[in-house]
Amino acid sequence: MNIAYFDCFAGASGNMILGAFVDAGLPLESLERELRKLPVSGWTMRAEAVTKRGIGATYIDVQVPGEDHDHSSLRSSRSAKADRSKLRAADRSKSKSGDRHKAHRKLADILDILRAARFAPDVEKTARAMYVRLGEAEARVHRMPVEDIAFHEVGQIDAIVDIAGAALALHLLGIDEVYCSPLPSGGGSIHSAHGRLPSPPPAVVELLRDKPTYRVEVDGELVTPTGAAILSTIANFDVGPPTIVRRVGYGAGRSDFPFANVLRVSIGERSAAGAYDGSSAESVAQLETNIDDMNPQLFDHVVERMYAEGALDVWMQPAHMKKGRLGTIVSALAPHERVNALAAVLLAETTTIGVRRWTAQRVTLRRSIESVDTSLGPVRVKVVEAPSGARARPEYDDCKAIARARGIALADVMRAVEREVDAWLTRRG
Repeated sequence: MNIAYFDCFAGASGNMILGAFVDAGLPLESLERELRKLPVSGWTMRAEAVTKRGIGATYIDVQVPGEDHDHSSLRSSRSAKADRSKLRAADRSKSKSGDRHKAHRKLADILDILRAARFAPDVEKTARAMYVRLGEAEARVHRMPVEDIAFHEVGQIDAIVDIAGAALALHLLGIDEVYCSPLPSGGGSIHSAHGRLPSPPPAVVELLRDKPTYRVEVDGELVTPTGAAILSTIANFDVGPPTIVRRVGYGAGRSDFPFANVLRVSIGERSAAGAYDGSSAESVAQLETNIDDMNPQLFDHVVERMYAEGALDVWMQPAHMKKGRLGTIVSALAPHERVNALAAVLLAETTTIGVRRWTAQRVTLRRSIESVDTSLGPVRVKVVEAPSGARARPEYDDCKAIARARGIALADVMRAVEREVDAWLTRRG
């Protein structure tokens, strides 16, 4: 399984993402050949080797005469005035026909463009998801229906090429999973089609809602709407699993900062870190809280609620708290997307006033649930493929149900069922 990890210490933009992929070995000719399937014309793409604060990188520029793809970057008032003059001059020189001069495309227009390109299904699906997410963010900012949103900078040809190019790069490089570091936010203001806006612009803030970000003391746009749309759609914002890195690439941004304005991508294969070949490694979240003032009878209900909300595992252990009080540590493992829901359960159903959370890596054996017909009735059996061979255990709840229904001691049911399951496993091989 191929994994890409984006280290965004200087931010991210569409062309930085493409530059990093090309720098990591994606042939520019292959990328451009696929991008030419887009039914838009008048654009050129070039790659340039540059150095940013001592780090060599690839700068990708998509040039579209007549479209001002640069006016969203940070400018002085004098530069901004000059840019607006150039833009007005370009507008006066525009032809009234032709794809390359179509301004303010709506989401439906862009989705039609992506559909007409007839990319591989996974490429179109990914690119569409990026633009739908972008449209939803813009709709929240402008408080309008998403279908009425008119894209300005992100509807221009260079942005369409960047987003489609990112989806194509994943496909061409055979990348299965993407992870991303927290994203930095600059300050100051930027110039946009709507006038002067704070940095980061509102659309970026919406796109990165619920994603990890941090402030950097620099005036500038570190994460562009295009970069935010791409990464927030395809990436898990996590440390990622153990990986054997095979390729590294650096994509350069246009601006210069007190630090290297580059984005790094590392590409490699998932490593089980010495685990058994039949196992798999995955990233999960771990939650934990300390409780020393709750009725112990309530813990059963809390555990039940946590499993209902998607916990992978829940456990408790005794602890000595402050002032000599005896307490309980409640812990849980969960998929990252269920962390907030599980934290809400702990805060609502227990007396705790805070929940800790962090990322953990776990290696799991391959397992399955099968049904086995025993002399006492059908029983579900968990089969685990271990390094020493398969092992199987009957489900406790099924054994308990048989004991109740037949009026047999549970211990006797479990012994009888386990013998028959062992025999079944031997026959199964």
